Amino acid sequence: MGGSAAFREVLLQSIDDGLLVPGEIVRAAIYDRVERSYQIRREDMPEKLELFHKALQDLLAASSEVLERLIAKNLYRRLDLNFNQHENWTLLDYVDEAKKAHK
Repeated sequence: MGGSAAFREVLLQSIDDGLLVPGEIVRAAIYDRVERSYQIRREDMPEKLELFHKALQDLLAASSEVLERLIAKNLYRRLDLNFNQHENWTLLDYVDEAKKAHK
């Protein structure tokens, strides 16, 4: 799910920005917990996006949807794409759509 190096970097920056919304301490705690519990380092998240999505769901329950949407909005903004919210879409769906539109 990594894609091109440029897309991967934009996705990683979007994850950083989305997780920063609740604050730096919370973002650091999420990164630490995801790495310890799911063995996903921050820099590996673009390649392990499905597992990262599951980790967010496990850690944040319903709040994960809000953060995933924020990450997706950041990604679309960085790629100069129009963001349209879709019912029941996850981060995985938004990233797949962004990859198709960005080619």
